[in-house]
Amino acid sequence: MTPSQKAALDQFYAGATAQDASMIRHLLTDDFTFKAPMMSFDEPDAYVAHLVGFCGYAKGSRYIAQGDNVVHIFTLVAMMPDGEKEMDMCDVFTFRGDKIVRQELYTDSRQFPEEEAA
Repeated sequence: MTPSQKAALDQFYAGATAQDASMIRHLLTDDFTFKAPMMSFDEPDAYVAHLVGFCGYAKGSRYIAQGDNVVHIFTLVAMMPDGEKEMDMCDVFTFRGDKIVRQELYTDSRQFPEEEAA
């Protein structure tokens, strides 16, 4: 992983944890896309608005890099109404220069909290 990729990802996750859009948006290209099992965004501003509305943080980070691609394996700690919940996750980032052009999120859906019956 290049020093600029590491700096961008450090700021990306710090901005998400701080819920500060100004720390994140300038790291993304204007044609940034996000894909995950239950959602996707093709517009970076909408994605950033979603991201800063989520309360949680990453722990136990491991990175694997090859060229413009950086894989981040981590545990997400989500702040839920009934306490913290942990989920193992994997983000795959694609860089164009020093900016993130694509993010793909992978996780095992068996880790999702079960909905309570209404």
